[in-house]
Amino acid sequence: MTAYAPSLPADLVERWDIQSAELIADTRTSLVHRVIRRDGSGAISKQLKPEGLHELSGVDFLDWRQGSGSVRVLDRVETACLLEDAGTLMLKDYRLAHGEDAANDIILSVLAELHLASADTPTDSLVPLRSHFRPVFDRASREDRPELSAALTYSACIADDLLSSQTDIRPLHGDLHHENIVSGSERGWLAIDPQGLLGDPAYDVANVFGNPDGAFTDIIDPRRIIRLVDLFAPAIGCTREKILRYAIAHAGLSICWSLEGGDRISGEGNAMERFAFLNVARRMLEEPAVSL
Repeated sequence: MTAYAPSLPADLVERWDIQSAELIADTRTSLVHRVIRRDGSGAISKQLKPEGLHELSGVDFLDWRQGSGSVRVLDRVETACLLEDAGTLMLKDYRLAHGEDAANDIILSVLAELHLASADTPTDSLVPLRSHFRPVFDRASREDRPELSAALTYSACIADDLLSSQTDIRPLHGDLHHENIVSGSERGWLAIDPQGLLGDPAYDVANVFGNPDGAFTDIIDPRRIIRLVDLFAPAIGCTREKILRYAIAHAGLSICWSLEGGDRISGEGNAMERFAFLNVARRMLEEPAVSL
């Protein structure tokens, strides 16, 4: 007997030959199901809501990668897609069991696959980094809380400088972190849920600094920040200072997204964590004793 969630349209059930489906995420931007098809294979169905249409560039990025470092797109229909099921083990959980160094090795491995050259021409739907950073430029210009205004203005200035001097511009995942790297299939660790951006590859590691979620003590630890800088600079092929500057720029952007979603700087949410990281990283960048 066929069993599937009511939120999965009948036409998709028929097109993708779905026998059963489990709703695993219902967010502001999408509905995500883990499905079993009639041939016994598993997959992930993702339906974008109106608020999530910006994620189409991420699907285009996956299409372009064709499984190199990321899940494969099996089929797509307008704003819905059928994706390879990468598994259920998130790098966030693996890190808890095996430690920071083991998790970082996996990030480097996935990053290398994502940045491998492709003979295929990238889609022109990828979002340029300057457009991606628009929220921090806009909010920094109108924020009236002095301490937050200072942090966002600093982040926006760094972002503007970085974006004006990008090198090796290429397609980027754009949202690489411990919950978007997953394992459990025979293909090992794979990236999911990309933003689908176009820009300097140094940005692709910026979000790692503010993750995993809930690891606040580690996130603001200067020793961890330096370790990540030391790992990512040679992997990307750029200076250590550039890696840290992109992390600071992204922290400001992440604060803006969180505030738009109703988060506050006070409390224990993402905005507070990124605000604290930004201030620690700024001191490190400006501290003469820290050689970058």
